[in-house]
Amino acid sequence: MLSSLKIELEGELEKSRNDLLGSLFQGYIMENIDTDYADTLHVSALHPYSQYVTMRDDKIIWTLNTLNTEAKEKIADKVKQMEKVNIKYKEKEYKIVSTKEESISYKNLVKESYLKDGSRRLKLSFLTPTSFKQDGRYVIFPTVRLIFQSLMMKFDKSSSDMEVFGKDILETFENYTEITMYKLRSTYFHLDGTKIPAFIGDITITVKGPAQLVNLANLLLKFGTYSGVGIKTGIGMGGIAFE
Repeated sequence: MLSSLKIELEGELEKSRNDLLGSLFQGYIMENIDTDYADTLHVSALHPYSQYVTMRDDKIIWTLNTLNTEAKEKIADKVKQMEKVNIKYKEKEYKIVSTKEESISYKNLVKESYLKDGSRRLKLSFLTPTSFKQDGRYVIFPTVRLIFQSLMMKFDKSSSDMEVFGKDILETFENYTEITMYKLRSTYFHLDGTKIPAFIGDITITVKGPAQLVNLANLLLKFGTYSGVGIKTGIGMGGIAFE
């Protein structure tokens, strides 16, 4: 089960840097969920949630996504019961004004995104600073390979219904898929006094291959709106929107 909880918050942003809240809210989550579950998350290869903060109409929107039922129950449902978010480290408080939740099963995601004819022109927005790690270095420009490799690996770790990763599939994406438009800018994600090189903005991906590849691209990008893409999606990086 994939779930997305959008939380409207009321409070003061520090120098209008909503990316700073990502790591602070991740700390808040760890402090307020079951201790044993938090310990499990720290050592697990599976990161069953992603979260990030954006601004919309001068409102703070905290998006908290979970990738399985256990994470929804132990993280999102816990947060949903609260009236405010206290960041002790910064001595700040954010009032929860409203929440909106939507969920979809992996079975229905596959049915709606993979078993139907999808679009060949895919518009993808990187809502928060996004970056990839390759050969020990940060990569601050998206490529077809890095995007779909990240999404396939996250999907296979999260879904029990099907597996999609394969070197041949990744090579097929590289051969038949390309970024045909982009409007990006470089930026940083601020974390504990360090700055992670990143990018933010919009791209259009065009898939020229067989229909099965088109539908897989649509499936993975829709999944990515829950999982995030790239590195450190649990602390606020890699939040995406997909048309």
